Amino acid sequence: MLESYGAIINTENLDAPLIGMVSRLVEQKGIDMVVEAIPHILSQSHANFVLIGTGHAYFETKLQQLSEQYPDRVFITIGYDESKAHLLEAGSDIFLMPSRFEPCGLNQMYSLRYGTIPIVNRTGGLADTVFDAQDINTSDQKSLANGFVFDTPNTSTLIHTIQRTLAVFERKADWYRLQRNAMQQDYSWKKSAQTYLKVYQD
Repeated sequence: MLESYGAIINTENLDAPLIGMVSRLVEQKGIDMVVEAIPHILSQSHANFVLIGTGHAYFETKLQQLSEQYPDRVFITIGYDESKAHLLEAGSDIFLMPSRFEPCGLNQMYSLRYGTIPIVNRTGGLADTVFDAQDINTSDQKSLANGFVFDTPNTSTLIHTIQRTLAVFERKADWYRLQRNAMQQDYSWKKSAQTYLKVYQD
Protein backbone atom coordinates (compact mmCIF):
# COMPACT_ATOMS: atom_id res chain seq x y z
CA MET A 1 0.00 0.00 0.00
CA LEU A 2 1.16 3.54 -0.77
CA GLU A 3 -0.04 6.90 0.51
CA SER A 4 -0.63 9.61 -2.11
CA TYR A 5 -2.67 12.83 -2.00
CA GLY A 6 -3.62 11.82 1.50
CA ALA A 7 -5.27 8.59 0.29
CA ILE A 8 -4.18 4.99 0.58
CA ILE A 9 -3.69 3.40 -2.85
CA ASN A 10 -3.56 -0.34 -3.45
CA THR A 11 -0.26 -1.10 -5.18
CA GLU A 12 -2.02 -3.79 -7.24
CA ASN A 13 -3.64 -0.90 -9.16
CA LEU A 14 -0.34 0.64 -10.24
CA ASP A 15 -0.28 -1.40 -13.46
CA ALA A 16 -3.85 -0.39 -14.32
CA PRO A 17 -4.32 2.44 -16.83
CA LEU A 18 -4.80 5.79 -15.10
CA ILE A 19 -7.16 8.24 -16.82
CA GLY A 20 -6.69 11.87 -15.76
CA MET A 21 -8.50 15.15 -16.28
CA VAL A 22 -7.75 18.75 -15.26
CA SER A 23 -10.62 21.07 -16.05
CA ARG A 24 -13.19 23.63 -15.13
CA LEU A 25 -16.23 21.60 -14.16
CA VAL A 26 -18.67 23.02 -16.70
CA GLU A 27 -20.54 21.51 -19.65
CA GLN A 28 -18.32 23.29 -22.19
CA LYS A 29 -15.47 21.06 -21.00
CA GLY A 30 -17.58 17.90 -21.31
CA ILE A 31 -17.52 17.06 -17.60
CA ASP A 32 -21.15 15.90 -17.80
CA MET A 33 -20.09 13.21 -20.29
CA VAL A 34 -17.17 12.19 -18.09
CA VAL A 35 -19.33 11.87 -14.97
CA GLU A 36 -21.73 9.61 -16.88
CA ALA A 37 -18.93 7.59 -18.49
CA ILE A 38 -16.91 6.80 -15.36
CA PRO A 39 -19.19 4.05 -13.91
CA HIS A 40 -19.36 2.31 -17.31
CA ILE A 41 -15.58 2.31 -17.76
CA LEU A 42 -15.02 1.11 -14.19
CA SER A 43 -17.39 -1.82 -14.76
CA GLN A 44 -15.81 -2.77 -18.08
CA SER A 45 -12.10 -2.34 -17.36
CA HIS A 46 -9.45 -2.11 -14.66
CA ALA A 47 -8.82 1.58 -15.39
CA ASN A 48 -8.78 4.18 -12.62
CA PHE A 49 -9.60 7.91 -12.71
CA VAL A 50 -8.01 10.99 -11.17
CA LEU A 51 -9.52 14.45 -11.67
CA ILE A 52 -8.68 17.97 -10.54
CA GLY A 53 -11.06 20.85 -11.08
CA THR A 54 -13.55 23.33 -9.78
CA GLY A 55 -16.73 24.75 -11.23
CA HIS A 56 -20.44 24.05 -11.10
CA ALA A 57 -21.50 22.76 -7.69
CA TYR A 58 -23.58 19.98 -9.29
CA PHE A 59 -20.55 18.44 -10.98
CA GLU A 60 -18.36 18.90 -7.91
CA THR A 61 -20.95 16.95 -5.90
CA LYS A 62 -21.29 14.21 -8.53
CA LEU A 63 -17.52 13.70 -8.64
CA GLN A 64 -17.27 13.56 -4.87
CA GLN A 65 -20.07 10.97 -4.84
CA LEU A 66 -18.17 8.87 -7.39
CA SER A 67 -15.00 9.03 -5.27
CA GLU A 68 -17.01 7.86 -2.25
CA GLN A 69 -18.65 5.08 -4.26
CA TYR A 70 -15.32 3.91 -5.74
CA PRO A 71 -12.72 4.97 -3.14
CA ASP A 72 -9.97 2.74 -4.59
CA ARG A 73 -10.48 3.76 -8.20
CA VAL A 74 -11.71 7.37 -8.43
CA PHE A 75 -9.61 10.17 -6.91
CA ILE A 76 -10.93 13.72 -6.91
CA THR A 77 -9.43 17.07 -5.93
CA ILE A 78 -11.93 19.95 -5.95
CA GLY A 79 -10.02 23.18 -6.50
CA TYR A 80 -7.00 24.01 -8.59
CA ASP A 81 -3.31 23.64 -7.88
CA GLU A 82 -0.94 24.06 -10.83
CA SER A 83 1.79 21.81 -9.46
CA LYS A 84 -0.72 19.02 -8.76
CA ALA A 85 -2.23 19.54 -12.20
CA HIS A 86 1.15 18.95 -13.86
CA LEU A 87 1.81 15.93 -11.64
CA LEU A 88 -1.53 14.52 -12.75
CA GLU A 89 -0.79 15.09 -16.43
CA ALA A 90 2.70 13.61 -16.14
CA GLY A 91 1.59 10.65 -14.03
CA SER A 92 -1.52 9.63 -15.95
CA ASP A 93 -1.49 7.28 -18.93
CA ILE A 94 -4.46 8.91 -20.64
CA PHE A 95 -5.71 12.50 -20.52
CA LEU A 96 -9.38 13.40 -21.06
CA MET A 97 -10.25 16.65 -22.83
CA PRO A 98 -13.72 16.15 -24.35
CA SER A 99 -14.50 19.87 -24.70
CA ARG A 100 -17.51 20.79 -26.79
CA PHE A 101 -15.54 23.80 -28.07
CA GLU A 102 -11.93 24.79 -27.43
CA PRO A 103 -10.47 27.64 -29.54
CA CYS A 104 -6.90 26.67 -28.62
CA GLY A 105 -6.39 24.50 -25.56
CA LEU A 106 -3.18 24.02 -23.62
CA ASN A 107 -3.71 20.88 -21.56
CA GLN A 108 -3.70 18.58 -24.58
CA MET A 109 -0.29 20.02 -25.53
CA TYR A 110 0.99 19.55 -21.98
CA SER A 111 -0.16 15.94 -22.01
CA LEU A 112 1.50 15.30 -25.37
CA ARG A 113 4.78 16.61 -24.00
CA TYR A 114 4.51 14.27 -21.01
CA GLY A 115 3.67 11.28 -23.22
CA THR A 116 0.19 11.10 -21.69
CA ILE A 117 -2.10 10.15 -24.57
CA PRO A 118 -5.02 12.60 -24.99
CA ILE A 119 -8.64 11.80 -25.81
CA VAL A 120 -10.30 14.84 -27.36
CA ASN A 121 -13.38 15.97 -29.20
CA ARG A 122 -12.57 17.08 -32.75
CA THR A 123 -12.98 20.82 -32.30
CA GLY A 124 -10.86 24.00 -32.51
CA GLY A 125 -7.30 23.70 -31.29
CA LEU A 126 -7.85 20.09 -30.21
CA ALA A 127 -8.44 19.06 -33.82
CA ASP A 128 -5.30 20.96 -34.84
CA THR A 129 -2.99 19.21 -32.39
CA VAL A 130 -4.30 15.68 -31.73
CA PHE A 131 -4.44 13.07 -34.49
CA ASP A 132 -6.36 9.84 -34.02
CA ALA A 133 -4.32 6.65 -33.95
CA GLN A 134 -6.84 4.87 -36.18
CA ASP A 135 -7.18 7.75 -38.64
CA ILE A 136 -3.52 7.35 -39.60
CA ASN A 137 -3.32 4.31 -41.86
CA THR A 138 -0.43 4.85 -44.27
CA SER A 139 3.07 4.02 -43.06
CA ASP A 140 4.49 7.45 -43.91
CA GLN A 141 1.88 9.11 -41.69
CA LYS A 142 2.05 6.86 -38.63
CA SER A 143 4.39 9.29 -36.91
CA LEU A 144 1.49 11.78 -36.79
CA ALA A 145 -0.72 9.55 -34.62
CA ASN A 146 -0.59 10.91 -31.07
CA GLY A 147 -3.99 10.39 -29.46
CA PHE A 148 -7.66 9.53 -29.90
CA VAL A 149 -10.32 11.80 -31.37
CA PHE A 150 -14.12 11.57 -31.52
CA ASP A 151 -16.56 13.59 -33.58
CA THR A 152 -19.84 13.55 -31.65
CA PRO A 153 -19.72 15.01 -28.12
CA ASN A 154 -21.96 12.62 -26.21
CA THR A 155 -21.46 10.03 -23.51
CA SER A 156 -21.72 6.92 -25.68
CA THR A 157 -19.11 8.21 -28.12
CA LEU A 158 -16.78 9.15 -25.27
CA ILE A 159 -17.17 5.68 -23.73
CA HIS A 160 -16.42 4.05 -27.10
CA THR A 161 -13.32 6.21 -27.56
CA ILE A 162 -12.03 5.39 -24.07
CA GLN A 163 -12.57 1.70 -24.87
CA ARG A 164 -10.58 2.10 -28.11
CA THR A 165 -7.81 3.78 -26.17
CA LEU A 166 -7.71 1.10 -23.49
CA ALA A 167 -7.50 -1.60 -26.18
CA VAL A 168 -4.37 0.04 -27.61
CA PHE A 169 -2.96 0.52 -24.09
CA GLU A 170 -2.86 -3.27 -23.79
CA ARG A 171 -0.76 -3.49 -26.98
CA LYS A 172 2.42 -2.11 -25.47
CA ALA A 173 4.44 -1.73 -28.66
CA ASP A 174 1.68 0.34 -30.27
CA TRP A 175 1.22 2.34 -27.07
CA TYR A 176 4.92 3.17 -26.76
CA ARG A 177 4.94 4.31 -30.39
CA LEU A 178 2.03 6.64 -29.65
CA GLN A 179 3.89 8.03 -26.63
CA ARG A 180 7.03 8.64 -28.71
CA ASN A 181 4.96 10.40 -31.36
CA ALA A 182 3.27 12.53 -28.70
CA MET A 183 6.50 13.63 -27.04
CA GLN A 184 8.06 14.56 -30.38
CA GLN A 185 5.33 17.09 -31.18
CA ASP A 186 6.59 20.66 -31.19
CA TYR A 187 4.01 23.36 -30.52
CA SER A 188 6.51 25.83 -29.07
CA TRP A 189 6.67 29.49 -30.03
CA LYS A 190 10.06 28.83 -31.61
CA LYS A 191 8.43 26.65 -34.25
CA SER A 192 5.48 29.03 -34.63
CA ALA A 193 7.84 31.99 -35.11
CA GLN A 194 9.70 30.14 -37.85
CA THR A 195 6.41 29.36 -39.59
CA TYR A 196 5.31 33.01 -39.40
CA LEU A 197 8.71 34.08 -40.71
CA LYS A 198 8.41 31.76 -43.70
CA VAL A 199 4.94 33.17 -44.49
CA TYR A 200 6.34 36.73 -44.44
CA GLN A 201 9.30 35.73 -46.59
CA ASP A 202 7.04 34.04 -49.14
